[in-house]
Amino acid sequence: MTDVSYLLASLRRPDWISWLRRELAPFPGRGIGTFRLVVGVALTTIISMALQVPQLAFSAFFVFFVSKENWVITMQTGILMIIGNTTSLTINLFLYRVTFDHPELRIPIMAGAIFTAMFLSRVFVIGPLGFVVGFFIALNQAFSEGAPNTDALVRNSLWLWVAVVYPIVLTVILNQVLLPVHPWNVLVRALASRLRITAAVLKRILRDGSVGGQINPKLVEIAVGGSAGLSALLNLAESKDPKLRQRHASLTAMIAASEHLINATGALEFREPIALSPGDRVCAEALLAELGRLQEVFCDPILPPNPCERPIPALSQLRELQLAIESFHDGLIKTSAADIASNAKPSKKPLFVADAFTNPAYVRFALKVTLAAMFCYLVYTGLDWPGITTSFITCCFMALENTGATMRKGWLRLFGCLFGGLLGFLSIFFLIPQMDSIVSLVLLIAAGSAVLGWIATGGERIAYAGVQGAFAFYLCMFQGFAPEINFTIIRDRIVGIALGIFVTSIVFHFLWPEHAIDRLRVTMAKTLRNLSLIFLAPKTDKPPAEEKADIDRRLVDIKRGLEDTLRLSELSIFEKSRWATSCGLSRSDVDHMVADTEALGLMTTVLFAQTKLGEWERLEKPLQQAEETLRVNASQQLEGVAEFVEKGQSRPLPDLKAAFSDWNDIVPPVATNDRIRLVRRVMERVTMLLNHMQQKRI
Repeated sequence: MTDVSYLLASLRRPDWISWLRRELAPFPGRGIGTFRLVVGVALTTIISMALQVPQLAFSAFFVFFVSKENWVITMQTGILMIIGNTTSLTINLFLYRVTFDHPELRIPIMAGAIFTAMFLSRVFVIGPLGFVVGFFIALNQAFSEGAPNTDALVRNSLWLWVAVVYPIVLTVILNQVLLPVHPWNVLVRALASRLRITAAVLKRILRDGSVGGQINPKLVEIAVGGSAGLSALLNLAESKDPKLRQRHASLTAMIAASEHLINATGALEFREPIALSPGDRVCAEALLAELGRLQEVFCDPILPPNPCERPIPALSQLRELQLAIESFHDGLIKTSAADIASNAKPSKKPLFVADAFTNPAYVRFALKVTLAAMFCYLVYTGLDWPGITTSFITCCFMALENTGATMRKGWLRLFGCLFGGLLGFLSIFFLIPQMDSIVSLVLLIAAGSAVLGWIATGGERIAYAGVQGAFAFYLCMFQGFAPEINFTIIRDRIVGIALGIFVTSIVFHFLWPEHAIDRLRVTMAKTLRNLSLIFLAPKTDKPPAEEKADIDRRLVDIKRGLEDTLRLSELSIFEKSRWATSCGLSRSDVDHMVADTEALGLMTTVLFAQTKLGEWERLEKPLQQAEETLRVNASQQLEGVAEFVEKGQSRPLPDLKAAFSDWNDIVPPVATNDRIRLVRRVMERVTMLLNHMQQKRI
């Protein structure tokens, strides 16, 4: 593999120490988020202790559960939780009339509530709301098992509602008044980070006097990750700021320009090393100055159109970078004709996904979760072991769209519980016996919340472990309104989570399995087919401008496919099954093919950039015809690889080596057109994918 391919593969298979160090590293906003969690939990502890509100562990946990990366998502989550919890309580108060002391009615109602919750979580436009209502109906029905009478049951249910709702309201308020994080500010930080990365590359180029030959892990990770997260942040920011909504078209173009910027920077870093000419040095210095100006005015993006003429770089990668910076600059200008045209009201979204009632996968998913959860309920009820109720909860919360995602969430839940339980055990054993006031308790809770909050405010790969660790810690610490040293809570919670993970794993593995590795295969095959189709352009008998719209659409599909491929590849690590028996590929083979596909996708993005299409038009007619023949051949090869990836079947394909050799014979020994160099690298990458298919080994 090349250095870039090896780097792409290592992003999915890092050693655990490096992975943990990266996930726990500080980033802008993490410290503030942790501080808000600590303040929220401390206030909740004081309020509940002073007013004798029961279920303090649940109250503190929901501070963590509702807190999100910005105040808009936090508020939306809080509103959904309050509505869902209130609705489920109202429904349960009516259901208790028929289910209390009647397990023959309670059990099917619980099963129906879980099925409805999981089904709606996949098909309803507000899936989390459907999940919350159904889950809390089932959970409260499960808790009614231990109530001595209906009066105690209703009283406990109402107190549980108070214990859940008031910390949610407190958390929403804190996120809006205590160092609030607006989605627009997060978006600005992310875009500014891309500007800084590009500026750092230009500074290195000017310092070393050469271009290319570099390995830049941060740049590769951002390039592969795409801009879907930035678009989501823009939508959230627009929902609370009408002025931003009026600039939707230009801001969307700016996000696209930032992705263009990263791709152009990657092309500059990862090409073959070459010395920087005096003319290109002047151009690089001008681009660096322009980046500095953009960063200075970025927080208050009001810029006039740039009238000055810039020098044109000789190096094609610098020209592409210049175009990307100009596009970014244009996106910061508030007065845009496209914005005026985009102020039409958005179309209403349907309540359910298009295939909600025709795709059996949704019903099967709900049935699997219902089976696992109800089995755990019958187990702990039959054993008269209510302490492992967490097995029932685990089955509902760890279930996701495929086995890989489900197992990752399950392991995060287990390890988070073990870590939080360990903190609780050490606190009970060494510190609780020495405490005699609420002040010392609040300080201890704040210290534990700070550690677990730092984990919970991390990325999606680790945040869930922090949330579950906090719940385990609070269950240990809040056993009543007086100090307690009961260690059975830690044991029962760990046993319950382990049982839930085991049962869910068995059900998801054997009953209608949906493996991430299978979806990876389909997604990667679709991406390869999109690559094969884009290779058919440009054509010698048609100007590239006429094909530009189709090329741009294909590039968007390829970028989306690369993002999904990366995500599914990470999830498939948690599945022990082989890729496909007919393919005969090992886990390592899969990683290498995914890495080569992603590297090919990044190169293709550069190959079809504006400067490269301009270089195509400057090629002589025989060179254009030879390249088109070579690309058509490569397109057929990629279609064959896609068929092999998806179905495990290979078929006879034209000889790419012969077409590559014919093209090389026509290419001049010293090529002044940089497109020739890039075409050669793209074909070498296609050849590597073919070797994986033909040899079935690295």
